[in-house]
Amino acid sequence: MKLSIRNLNIVRQADITVNGLAVIAGENGTGKSTIGKTLFATLKAIAAARGNSSATRDNAIADLADPIFSRLFRLRLSDDGHKIESAFPASRSTFISEISSLTSADDVDRYFTPVLEAVTDTSLRHLLESDINALSSYIAMPADSGATIASALDSMLRSEFLSNISSGSAGYPEVSLTDPASDSSLSYTISHCEASITRHSAHSAFRDATYIESPLYLHLLDILGKVSGARIFGDPDSPASLLLPAHVADIVEKIELLRYTADMRAPRSPQLSSTLSQIAGGEFFYDSARHAIMFRQGDNDIVPLNVASGVKSLGLLQILLDNKIVAPDRPLIWDEPENHLHPSWQIRLAQFLVILAAQGIPVIVSTHSPYFIQGIRHFAVKLRAEQFVDFYLTEMDGTSSITQCVNDDLNRIFIKLAAPLNEIMDLSD
Repeated sequence: MKLSIRNLNIVRQADITVNGLAVIAGENGTGKSTIGKTLFATLKAIAAARGNSSATRDNAIADLADPIFSRLFRLRLSDDGHKIESAFPASRSTFISEISSLTSADDVDRYFTPVLEAVTDTSLRHLLESDINALSSYIAMPADSGATIASALDSMLRSEFLSNISSGSAGYPEVSLTDPASDSSLSYTISHCEASITRHSAHSAFRDATYIESPLYLHLLDILGKVSGARIFGDPDSPASLLLPAHVADIVEKIELLRYTADMRAPRSPQLSSTLSQIAGGEFFYDSARHAIMFRQGDNDIVPLNVASGVKSLGLLQILLDNKIVAPDRPLIWDEPENHLHPSWQIRLAQFLVILAAQGIPVIVSTHSPYFIQGIRHFAVKLRAEQFVDFYLTEMDGTSSITQCVNDDLNRIFIKLAAPLNEIMDLSD
C-alpha cells in the first residue's frame, strides 16, 4: 500500500509505503499526524463506500428520510391529515426502517407514489419531491462508486481536520492511495473540505482502519460513548458532529460494541496475546458481572482508571488484536505509541510491532523516541524482518514539510532527535 500526499496543510510532499511497519519520525508540527489522519480518513471512506460499514449507510438514509417524515407528520396533524393517514406509518422509527429496506430508485418511487398522490398542497408537494429525489439518488448509488467515496471522504475530512484544510502554494491538496496487492487505486483533490475523485479503480483489499491517539480511551469509555453518539456521517453543520474527531468516535464505538458481542478472554492469537500479557504483566478482559473492561493482574481485577497509562497502551492493542479489529486487512495507525512507556517497555513494544509486521498486519506509527526507533531497527535485523520495515523522516523546508524514506541513512533520524540534547549537554559558560 502506498500513500501519497501533496499540499495538504503543512505537508508539501509525503510518499509512504506500508510493506508492514512504517515508522514516521520528525519534530512536532511537521505533519506526522496529518499523514496518519489522512490515511485513516481515506481507508474509512473506502470501507464505508463498500458497504462494510452498514451503520454509515443507515445513518445517511435516516438523515435523508427524516425531513420527509417531518413534513408528512405535520401534514398528518393538519385538517387535511386524514388524506394521508394510510399512506405512511405514524412512527418515525417504523418509517425510517421501511425506507432503509428500499434498494433501488424504483422501490422509492413505488413507496412514495401513493403518498404524493394524497398531498394536495402544491408547494409542499414540490418540497417532498425534492427530498424524495435526493433520497432516491442516494439509494440508487452503487456501493464503492466515486460519488459514494467522495461523500464519505467529505464527512471524514471535516471531522478529522475540523473543516480546517488548507492548500500549499503549488495548488489544491492531492491524495493518492494505491494497493498493488488488489490492483486498486484512489486519487482525489480537496477544495473547501470537499473531495473530488480523480481516479478510482477496483476494490481495495483493506476493509477498515483504526487510529490510536491515546490509551486514556479505556477509562473514559462511558463519557466518550455518550459523546460519540453524535453521527460523524450526519449533518456536517451540526455542532454535535464536531464533538469528537472521527478516529476517537471510531475506536470508542468499536470497544463499546465488544461489551455486547465478544469475549475478550478468547484471544485471536495465543502467541500474540501471551507476548503482550508478559510485557504488561496481565491482560484486559470484559467482566460481565461488572459490565466493564477490567485488567487482570494475578488474582486481582483492576479498573482501567487505576492501571498505569503504559499498561493501558498495551491493553488497548491486545483488545484490538484479540477481536480482529486490527488484522491484515485492517491497518493500525498509532500516533506516538511510546507515550507513557518506560524506555525498556518502548523496546519491548518495538519488538512486538516488528512481529506484527512480519505476520502481515500493516502498522503505521509516528514517533519522537530514539529508544523506540532503535528498538524497531534492532529487532527488524534480529528477526530477519527488514523487508517489512520502512523508516521516514519529516523535515521542514521553508513553511512546509517533506517526508522522505531514510532506510539507507537512518542516522538522519537520530541526528535530528539528538540535536536538542546536544544543545544542552555543554554546561560550560
